[in-house]
Amino acid sequence: LICPNFLSAHRCAMSTKKKVKLGHIDADPEEFALKVSYVTETHHFDEYGNPVRSESQPGQKVIRVPRGLQGPEIQGLAQEVVEKCRKYIPPSKVGEVEQLLLALAEHEAMQRQGRGQEPPPPPPPPPPPKQRRQEPLLPQADMRQIEDYADQLYEDRMELKVYGAKCILRVCTEPVNLELLAEHENLLQVLSRECRENSRKSVDLSVVAVCVFLTFSHFSQFHQVLMQNQCGDVTMRVLEYESQRAQVRKEDMLRRQMRFQELGDECKPEDRRLFAKDEKKYKLQLAKQNKLMHVCLCVLLNLAEEISIERKMVNRKMPSLLIQLLDRSQEDLLLVTLTFLKKLSVFEENKEQIAVPETLSNLVRLAQHENQRIALLSLRLLFNLSFDERVRAALVESGIIKLLVDSLKNPPFRHIVLRLLYHFSMDDRCKSLMAYHRDGMVMLLQLVVHFPEPRVGKDLVALMVNLATHARAAEVILQSGLFPPIMLRVMKHRDPLLCKVIRNVASHSGVLEQMCELLDSEGVRMAKWMNEFVRMAICSVDNPDFLVEVLGTLANVTLEEVAWGELCEAGLTELMTRLLVPSFSEDDVVLECVLLISNLALSRDSVQHVAESRLPSMMQDLLIEKREDEEIVVQLLFAFQCLVSHDEVRDFVLQETELAPCIMRFARARNPLVLEYATALLQIVAVASDNQTTEEGVPDWVAQIKAFRFEQHNQEWCRCVNRELSGGTGMSPSAYGAYYDDQVSPREDEEEFAFHWAGMDAADPRDLAKRDWSNQGFGKSMSRWT
Repeated sequence: LICPNFLSAHRCAMSTKKKVKLGHIDADPEEFALKVSYVTETHHFDEYGNPVRSESQPGQKVIRVPRGLQGPEIQGLAQEVVEKCRKYIPPSKVGEVEQLLLALAEHEAMQRQGRGQEPPPPPPPPPPPKQRRQEPLLPQADMRQIEDYADQLYEDRMELKVYGAKCILRVCTEPVNLELLAEHENLLQVLSRECRENSRKSVDLSVVAVCVFLTFSHFSQFHQVLMQNQCGDVTMRVLEYESQRAQVRKEDMLRRQMRFQELGDECKPEDRRLFAKDEKKYKLQLAKQNKLMHVCLCVLLNLAEEISIERKMVNRKMPSLLIQLLDRSQEDLLLVTLTFLKKLSVFEENKEQIAVPETLSNLVRLAQHENQRIALLSLRLLFNLSFDERVRAALVESGIIKLLVDSLKNPPFRHIVLRLLYHFSMDDRCKSLMAYHRDGMVMLLQLVVHFPEPRVGKDLVALMVNLATHARAAEVILQSGLFPPIMLRVMKHRDPLLCKVIRNVASHSGVLEQMCELLDSEGVRMAKWMNEFVRMAICSVDNPDFLVEVLGTLANVTLEEVAWGELCEAGLTELMTRLLVPSFSEDDVVLECVLLISNLALSRDSVQHVAESRLPSMMQDLLIEKREDEEIVVQLLFAFQCLVSHDEVRDFVLQETELAPCIMRFARARNPLVLEYATALLQIVAVASDNQTTEEGVPDWVAQIKAFRFEQHNQEWCRCVNRELSGGTGMSPSAYGAYYDDQVSPREDEEEFAFHWAGMDAADPRDLAKRDWSNQGFGKSMSRWT
């Protein structure tokens, strides 16, 4: 026996769900109505949710239609019928209802004509034929019914949930409603919960819910509300789940494809049909997923305005999720993906995750996309990544140089392409590849020559400066036929960076000869270009940026046939004298002046101009002033070496300057390059000192040089003798060292160099010089000096 109470409790535990299925819609001309046939299915479930039984009950809904319908009224009436009877007629049947109403109107018109009644006035001419009207994406909704729409989210039927969410989205499309909706006590919270629980069951519900979040995320003041209701977390969860689902579907489709290919000739028509069906289903699923992931990324991109929120996304592997989407074909999804990656790529830790070989190859492929926005975003992302030398090397292997050179022909791409090429031009291998593409080099030069502003754009001219440092690229610049216009542009506009291009071209010895031959040719007729550069330098004393480039260009011209004497007469010597005044010029200008003086000192036509000017004494003062700058010191020593190598001016220079003490101090320098040049110069001066006499006898510096040479080659012996004479306290300071050091003692100014051995044979350095050291073991090292 079964207890009645148990039966009652069992019935209470059971649940029932009803579902209405549409059968067909017919037009009844007699009743002038629409008859909708449907079936009501009732499903019973036990307390565990398992189906127990199902019942089906057919039904019919009669919809009365007003008579006297006109053409323009039918469309609105069909929409009204569907809205009022949405329980029985889905929105997708609006077109069918409209056709049935049109058939009823035509039937009524024919009946009137048969009875002899006057037909109604003819309707206005129909509008031109249009394509089939697309169903509205969102239903009509009213802000005053927002509570009803929110209640529909609690319904069991997924269709009602989606409809309620669509109505809420329709209200959200009006910006004036967003503030009121944000203050609603639980609207966003319910949407977030429904999206979290049912996103795997219905893609449509996920799309609509995330679109609601998107309308709020466009405004920064609502970001805090979204985060409080966990809308960002839910959106991230949806993106993560869809990414995993896409990977599973892709692997499954690849297995089906491999299985289909393995069948080969044994493949049956049924197998082809099933494979085609699976492929079509996969594409439809992918299209729906692309839409959902697109709106998810839009929401997350807007929320990532705050760095803290962006960091949370990165911690949940957002860069990896974005990288997986680069092989998609939907353009909107690619655009938001590339925008997000570009935003993340400015941080070092994100760049390491993005700059993998597979991603770089995808970006290079997308840089050739038909959509210009996608191509530009890909190039901008590559620009952010190209600051890394390893990334540049990987991109070169993928053939990006040719792609960038070809993209120069497209004006919208030039700005970002020039920046990318500038990064690549920092590597010698890339410079060689760019020089190989002569069309690209010629295009760059044309952009320089025809630049609309007086000074060439920094990105363009910086690229040309780097390319000009490569010998092959400099040769291409000369052979392009556009080098003379560049020279004229420099002379006209005084552009320092463009002048640096000419300076770099002239720095290559083989290219320098071609450059001078080109400018001296009959077709160009710029043989006096160096005279013009001297005039520009004289007029640009107040413009050090341009002055240093002009002087550097002249210093790079080391050809023997240059008429340096003519340039000195044109004011070059006076310019050097003015620029080398202590503390007058910057170090870069001083260095170029010293290099240029070396060129003048090497030429017999101009060395006399240098010797008779104040330049030698100013160079000596400069050697003391800039003693900490080893580069300037080396160039000054070389300039003096060039100057005293000429017999006609050597004696004059040595008499007018105190060069020898300076050189002896630098001959003890620790820098090997300074030591090399100082030693070579000291040897030249030492050879000349043997014949050095004046009216008063031999100058003091001659004795100092001889003593210094003796000590330099007999350091151990001198140290031992000095230790014995001074009681083991070490050597005494050098007199010539006081010339260089900042702090000197009075004794150092009075005494001779290093030899203070009173009463000994070695006390007189002149006596040391007269000895026959060739017969002494410790003096053999002096043989290369005497």
